[in-house]
Amino acid sequence: MVNLKNIMTPKMYDVIEAAGICTVKEIINLSTWDIQKLTNMKEEDIGILKNLVAKYFCPEIVTAEKLEKERHIKTGCAGFDDILNGGFRVGTLSEIYGESGAGKTQLVLQIAAQCGKDGSIYICTEDAFPVKRFNQLLEHHIHQTSYSEHREKIFIEHITESQDLLSCVRVRLPKLLEQKKVSVIIVDSIAAPFRVDVTNYVHRAEELRELGILLINIAQKYGLAVIVINQVTSSFDEFDNVLPSLGLAWSNIVTYRCMLKRKGLEVNTNNFNNVNVRELIVVFGPDLQNKNCKFIIDSSGIKTI
Repeated sequence: MVNLKNIMTPKMYDVIEAAGICTVKEIINLSTWDIQKLTNMKEEDIGILKNLVAKYFCPEIVTAEKLEKERHIKTGCAGFDDILNGGFRVGTLSEIYGESGAGKTQLVLQIAAQCGKDGSIYICTEDAFPVKRFNQLLEHHIHQTSYSEHREKIFIEHITESQDLLSCVRVRLPKLLEQKKVSVIIVDSIAAPFRVDVTNYVHRAEELRELGILLINIAQKYGLAVIVINQVTSSFDEFDNVLPSLGLAWSNIVTYRCMLKRKGLEVNTNNFNNVNVRELIVVFGPDLQNKNCKFIIDSSGIKTI
């Protein structure tokens, strides 16, 4: 990382150091008027100072073309992988949200089964891990001779409190990842620990921000994908009757967001008779188009129609 002392004149550095505002965060966050009051610098010089800091400390700009070439985690459904440009991208935080019964847990279970020997971590914050359904999906997605090997490569944790979840991500996850190879971390769901008896919304926003940054840092450091399930809340928007929970504090951290929606019973749909049809909708992603596809869920998992 570039040292502030190396990117500005000695005189400018001495002035801001004497004023006690020689960190990047302070220089960017303080207004021109605040810096002027503390340093007596001219407005033009403060503009130069802020531009210098912004230039040398801004994050790397990545184009969508580069994102398409990066590694992805397959979903086990060719239709989903197609509209997701190959699956959920490694090094990012992806969110799947939708109403109860839309197929969210089915999708992430299938992803965990699909990962197989590449390893997965599954953090449950609501119900117990559905072992029976996971084993059923393994039978359809993994060769029978490697069942036991793949079962040993999924690490399951049950957490109900937000502080316990943060502690797990801060300490225990990095320790595990130093010893075991894992391709995906799944949290089902991210909202549950933060929706219990919430009174201090500022504190909750700070915890969510810390959790999101920790998960993204882990995804990038260890070369894996993080996928979280989110619950929904009612919306007064005439176009959307539900919205993902946790508000803007969380939404601004998520890299990819997909919605699962129940479409209801459909008859004679592409050779599937009288089936409950659901829909995957890409809400946003830096390299994704706003596409959608219909799917059903059967004993073998998710199938597009």
